[in-house]
Amino acid sequence: MVLKLEKIRKFSLALLLIVPSVVQSIEANMLLITFMFFFVIVDFKSKYSITMIKIISTLIFILGIALISTFLYPSAPLDIVKDIFFLSNPFIYIIMGYYFIKNIKDKSFIFKIIIQLALLFAIIHLFKSFSFLLNNDFNINKLRNYAGRGNVVEIFAIVILLSKKGRQLYTVKSKYRKTIVIIIITSFIFYFSRKTTVSVVILLLALNEFLKISSKAVIYMFGFIAVITMFYIYLFSVDIKRGADGFEGFLYKMKIAPSEIFDSDINEKDHKDLWDHWRAYEAKKAIEQLESTPFATGLITGKGVGSLVDLEFVAPLSKDGIQYITTLHNGYTYILYKSGLLGLLSFFLFLMLLYGQVYIQTKNNKRRIINSLLSGMAIYYMFTTLIVSGVYNPRDFSGIFVGALLYLQHYYKKQESQKLKLVS
Repeated sequence: MVLKLEKIRKFSLALLLIVPSVVQSIEANMLLITFMFFFVIVDFKSKYSITMIKIISTLIFILGIALISTFLYPSAPLDIVKDIFFLSNPFIYIIMGYYFIKNIKDKSFIFKIIIQLALLFAIIHLFKSFSFLLNNDFNINKLRNYAGRGNVVEIFAIVILLSKKGRQLYTVKSKYRKTIVIIIITSFIFYFSRKTTVSVVILLLALNEFLKISSKAVIYMFGFIAVITMFYIYLFSVDIKRGADGFEGFLYKMKIAPSEIFDSDINEKDHKDLWDHWRAYEAKKAIEQLESTPFATGLITGKGVGSLVDLEFVAPLSKDGIQYITTLHNGYTYILYKSGLLGLLSFFLFLMLLYGQVYIQTKNNKRRIINSLLSGMAIYYMFTTLIVSGVYNPRDFSGIFVGALLYLQHYYKKQESQKLKLVS
């Protein structure tokens, strides 16, 4: 019976890592996650670490504020349900990641399944990429639309496989190890993704403690900023045409990346300018509509779950067009719109609690690596929240990884304490 439960838990964890990437329907994902979470919460025997409770409480607080605000700004029931799902997702994923790794005997299973699934996703992605290239001219935008724009599992797999410290958590014991690494890295390159590239860099820096404030880290960070600055000086010194094919199209996307997020001076009648700055346009409209509400109930506590942002025109985002949207690419604006400044401050506390794990003193090497990864996840979320909603992206299931890391942190802490007791 115990062995059977072990298999069920491993299968469930694998399913949670597969479905959001494969199933496009948000409703189907909602049903799966709700079903899985039901079995987690009915297990009253489960206990959680104080660190984990502190971290998820910040995310629960954001949902709580948004729910209270809904009484002031009533919304359609379906929109309320969707928003509750989006705002619950981060802490539900963390709880489930913690629960499953706690109840699986093989504590390295989370790394094993990530690498196995990354290999599977990479093979599928490369097959689709080569199929496209055999039948079409090389166009990065069309290639990404056809084959895929990125995969969270592959990001984590690359970090574990390429880092010496990552390999201390899990080593691929196979004569095909080099082949596995080459396949996953090739897939990573063929995504031509700004987000994926920066995410890998962030986590690799974190794993080696270069994001921890120290004289050495400051040197590396200044070096990194200098490289990025020179790269953008080059981009703005050359004429890169909008809509260009191939690698030039990718460079154009890199060039407009900062203004795509922050530029508020947008010509709304010029469709080219509007699409190039769509993230900034969404955020601009959300803030304008938030400012038009009474101060105390708008800016401080947000407009609540189910509240919609009026784009002020029917945007061709679906077959029939959409004028009112519930989620935003800019996660900070999304949190502000739903739960106000109180929610946004709580989210910053969530990031600070995660980042602070790297400063915990420990003699256990694996625990130290886990702490570095948790700290890296804070910077990862700080970045991804700006461009793709971060933890509030319905397809971002990285919270499972965070939950698993939080349990492993607690697990290795107990090992360290027991060892100290034996020594004393």
